[in-house]
Amino acid sequence: MAAYQRDEALGWAYNADKETTTVASTTTAAPTIKRSSMDETTDALTGMIIASPKKQRTAADGVAVAGYSPELSKALKSVVKIFTTMASPNFSSPWQMCQQTKCTATGFVIAPLSSRRILTNAHAVANQVAVKIRKHGSAQRYTARVLAVGHECDIAMLTVDDDEFWADMVPLEINGLPAMQESVMVVGFPTGGDNVCVTKGVVSRIDRSTYSHGRTTLLAIQVDAAINSGNSGGPVILGDHVVGIAFQCLTSGENIGYIIPVPVINHFLEDLERHDGKYTGFCELGISWQSLENEGMREVLGMPKPLTGVFITKTEPLFNASRQLLAGDVLTHFNGVPIADDGTFLFREAVRINFGHLVSQAFNGDVATLKVWRDGQHVELPVQLSTPHQLVPVHSHDLKPHYFIYGGLVFTPLTCWYLRSVYGADWSCKAPIKLVEKAFAASKRDSQEEVVVLSKVLAADINSGYQDTGNIQVLKVNGQRVVNLAHLAHLVSTCSDKFVRFDLEWNKVIYIAHDKATKMLPDILEQNSIPAAHSKGLLDMPHPGNSPQQQQQDSSMQVDGGSSDSEVSSDEDAAVVAASKL
Repeated sequence: MAAYQRDEALGWAYNADKETTTVASTTTAAPTIKRSSMDETTDALTGMIIASPKKQRTAADGVAVAGYSPELSKALKSVVKIFTTMASPNFSSPWQMCQQTKCTATGFVIAPLSSRRILTNAHAVANQVAVKIRKHGSAQRYTARVLAVGHECDIAMLTVDDDEFWADMVPLEINGLPAMQESVMVVGFPTGGDNVCVTKGVVSRIDRSTYSHGRTTLLAIQVDAAINSGNSGGPVILGDHVVGIAFQCLTSGENIGYIIPVPVINHFLEDLERHDGKYTGFCELGISWQSLENEGMREVLGMPKPLTGVFITKTEPLFNASRQLLAGDVLTHFNGVPIADDGTFLFREAVRINFGHLVSQAFNGDVATLKVWRDGQHVELPVQLSTPHQLVPVHSHDLKPHYFIYGGLVFTPLTCWYLRSVYGADWSCKAPIKLVEKAFAASKRDSQEEVVVLSKVLAADINSGYQDTGNIQVLKVNGQRVVNLAHLAHLVSTCSDKFVRFDLEWNKVIYIAHDKATKMLPDILEQNSIPAAHSKGLLDMPHPGNSPQQQQQDSSMQVDGGSSDSEVSSDEDAAVVAASKL
């Protein structure tokens, strides 16, 4: 039976028709740009069409479909139904895969037709085993290839190698950002039938929202059009062009759907162009901040009356901002755009959104000009932006988890998907507090750093007395700080002592006889039907080695218990690490 794939922690539902089977988702003026393929002039900051002379809309040659408007006729020649078979890894037993599932979604061909590109949602093809595509009005299914996936923005690009598929397809242009109360049309293949479905609604809100699939906060448009399971990846039409992609709905409300707007889509497409088809992601500034709405605090900082901004409380070590900004600075402008005391900027008339949108529109390696209030005066600083450096990854789509087994002890890196696999959707309330703290507040100090946990203990004589230990961080091996899982495997494999000592969180210690563990390993693997003692490629992964400098580093993570750069409530988005930092 078709059902929503629901994220209980956030209250979102992916719009893929998923079913389990038995087969073994400021005011500062911005520059304007002229698009050669359109007759509109578009504001580069807001994406809004600011000059759009009315023109007679007629169907393109060969596009018109009897009984349909020209716009819908064109859309029907572009939309496709996507059939995906997927298999997700089992993060709690990382040598296994979960049962295969199937889902259906929607996609559409984008201009130019010669590029042979189809856009859909990333969650519609995540962990895909096979992807098939069927055109509207056709019975034939074509094999599709995934060209690129942006899990943070929930967009994927597909193509079909069969020339026959493209013979009568009509591409859609992507342009513009609709105004409030403007009517839009959603085209897709939702649950309830096999044929295409068209719904209409109005734009009710434009704001930064949490993308449930990628656990990221980006610009989104709220509409009251019916967006149901299976609509995922469908085009949202205004006039004769696409203004968004349907991707999620709010299950706790009625007719509250969300679409990915043009600025996010264009960022995904330009990212691929800049990096030879490789997706790099959306930038963050690497700071935590608090509002400056208290007059007393503004007075202490010596801020003049008209000046506004946000108070920087922390910088992340691996970001360039940590070398330019200081805790206690007041960030007042980003690339010339003034930031209000609540962290918002004027996006368009009467619409204010979090300044994180300005950061997210940059690309990895771009340099932004920041103005800060420091020691009673303005300072202008260049800061290089980069994509997130997450100590505990908020998502692990299309990735198989690594593991290492020694003496029956199972080690794996900590991820949010691991915690979800073990403790369920409300893992933030059920998982050990130390691990939850790492997921939300710990800073990554080294590009190779991971939080390595002792996941569980596979019962054997050698680990008697330790078999109730699990889901706890490993801090040291034989006195050396563990930087990542590959480093732990290296320290264990090269041990020359009689015993291997593991120092764990909460001051717990485990000793394993090295020779005995090595001899018993084949029997432990066979007894538990495990194909190998470690995941493929683990021993070839980079690790820091045994330098004296690293031995002296503190084994505990630096945790900031204060509030971070947050624009969402902690109870609603407790599982979204990316939303708490810029």
